[in-house]
Amino acid sequence: MHENKLPLALFVLRITIGFFLGMWASLKFFRPEWMQNIFTNRYGLEFVTKDLGIFIGTIQLVIVILFVIGYKRTIFYGLMLLMHLAGVYGSIGGIMNYTKYPNNLLLTTVPTLGALLALFLLRDEDIWTIDGRRDKS
Repeated sequence: MHENKLPLALFVLRITIGFFLGMWASLKFFRPEWMQNIFTNRYGLEFVTKDLGIFIGTIQLVIVILFVIGYKRTIFYGLMLLMHLAGVYGSIGGIMNYTKYPNNLLLTTVPTLGALLALFLLRDEDIWTIDGRRDKS
């Protein structure tokens, strides 16, 4: 029973992180103007359009799905980590100003980043995945 605890814990981390970041990626379909506003107002990138937001959301959702199923763990766990790190980096001003609503919601990105790093470091132990099943065969 003890040997199944780590794979179970990593599975739970992977699924819940995938759900959380999948919801963030899906917002690019439901509210593409949010991404456009963020990239225009925070980063000064005027070329970002709603259509580009939907395109980026599509790529992100594909990455999230491949992460959730555990395909090519090094690649897709790493991409998820980098994708989320970019978002945290871009939100650092809001995170530091956490006493102002809705900035306090940005604090959720910090433990998520830690969980992604832990999952990346333990990716070979995360055997309840597509790659883990393939390794057993």
